[in-house]
Amino acid sequence: MVKLTDENVKTMKDYLHFSPIYKFLGMEVMDIKEGYSKVRIPFKKDLLQAEGVVHGGVLATICDSAAGIALFSLVDSEDIIATIELNVNYLEPVKSGEIIAEGKITHKGHRTALGDVEVRNEGRLVCKTLATFIIIKKEDKEYNKLPYRVGFNYALFTF
Repeated sequence: MVKLTDENVKTMKDYLHFSPIYKFLGMEVMDIKEGYSKVRIPFKKDLLQAEGVVHGGVLATICDSAAGIALFSLVDSEDIIATIELNVNYLEPVKSGEIIAEGKITHKGHRTALGDVEVRNEGRLVCKTLATFIIIKKEDKEYNKLPYRVGFNYALFTF
């Protein structure tokens, strides 16, 4: 597991903020703790669908990110994690204001993990998500079949 020192958390945030999707959405990692993350997206008109509300895909993206970031602190540095299911429940439309997602890992086994995410907008619960991840360890036979072989934590903290 990666130790969440202030320096490591800053490195992780800086790395994520460099991602093209994070830049496009304006997504910001606000907090990372063991098994927890808080992520925000500021409202902008580019995120709206034709009916004038934030597109569901934006909410799904922030949920996937919040759960995945929460899991980073619980896996080994060379592990690769990937979302294998994302169950998104849309509860209220978002028409303005920032979008805040809080992700928590509710279960971490050897091969899979479950993340629970709540998304709020102006204090209202607008989305609830359950994310399932696969954890691929370096010693697993699937590891060398992947198109990428460097786990997120490994890329951050070993070079």
